[in-house]
Amino acid sequence: MLSAFVFGCSKERPAVTQPQTVSVTTASVEARDVPDTLEVVGTIESKREAVLSAKLMGAIRELPFDEGQRVRHGDAVVVIDASEIKAKKEEAEQARQEGLASANEADAALAEARAALENAKVNLDRMQNLYNEAAVTKKELDDMSTHYKMAEAKVRQADARRHQVKARIAQAEAGIAQADALLSYAVIRSPLTGVVTQKMAQVGEMAAPGRPLVKVVDDVDLRLAANVKESGISGLKRGQTVSVKVDALPGASIEGTVSEIVTAADPKTRSFTVKVNIPWSPGLMPGMFGRLYLPSGTRKAVLLPEGSLLNAEGVQGVYVVASDGTIAFQAVRLGGSVEGKREALSGLKGGEKVATGDLGRISEGMKAKR
Repeated sequence: MLSAFVFGCSKERPAVTQPQTVSVTTASVEARDVPDTLEVVGTIESKREAVLSAKLMGAIRELPFDEGQRVRHGDAVVVIDASEIKAKKEEAEQARQEGLASANEADAALAEARAALENAKVNLDRMQNLYNEAAVTKKELDDMSTHYKMAEAKVRQADARRHQVKARIAQAEAGIAQADALLSYAVIRSPLTGVVTQKMAQVGEMAAPGRPLVKVVDDVDLRLAANVKESGISGLKRGQTVSVKVDALPGASIEGTVSEIVTAADPKTRSFTVKVNIPWSPGLMPGMFGRLYLPSGTRKAVLLPEGSLLNAEGVQGVYVVASDGTIAFQAVRLGGSVEGKREALSGLKGGEKVATGDLGRISEGMKAKR
């Protein structure tokens, strides 16, 4: 019976298994001060845009570009019918040609009248000398004087006609210049390279002076405009480099430069408008939503060592190595990247030893080799 009792007890005692040991590389979780940032939302906008308006009345004949199409500096984006202006220019050019022909005739007539006047002056002087010598009668002298006065009158008439012709030529040239100016207004050209973002008229409609027709926006020279609370404006300076993130663009943040700080705050929101120049990148367009990150002192952060993060059945975490070597999985809630490391928002306090490197051969409950 004693032997049976001993035998029975030996069957019920479980075998003791030692935890599997594994060689583990460890690193410490850091808890330290890191630069803090203030996130402000804003909108990507163009630094240059133009709303093109009409300067004359006329039917819109052409709108060559649709919304969304790119235009280059100098491209014709609106063409207004200017047939009446062209007709007036042709009339003015015809009047100028006729005036030039008349001017030649008037110049010739004036030259002829001046020559006749000089000849009459010579004859009058000779007649006066003869009269002084009693060689001619008073009537003959008076007749020559009358002839001279008539020559003077013809010079004045020819000169007056010449001035009239010149005035008509000047009037015609002014009409041509005016027509040319109006014709230049008939073709509205883009003052910048960019994109047509809005068409406010259609072909066939009447354009009128001051009526906006097309909006063109520079889609390359861009900036982010954001309203920053007064608590975040302190220390911000023009020329300062800041980070910008555009949700629609994958990848890292963009480095921008503070270009404007509107010092007058909105009395309702107590915010200041900050504008940040940003370099163009593929896909970046005006109107996109962006985030501006401004320096805001420092804060405490728990930073994970490189190579320590793993995903266990959809849960992000690390393997914590206790002082006795025991390995345990610790779930963490992750933040963003800070100075090249991931931030742990919860789950760790800092100072813990965590496994790094080849985590696929490690599992919870193992023991690290000492």
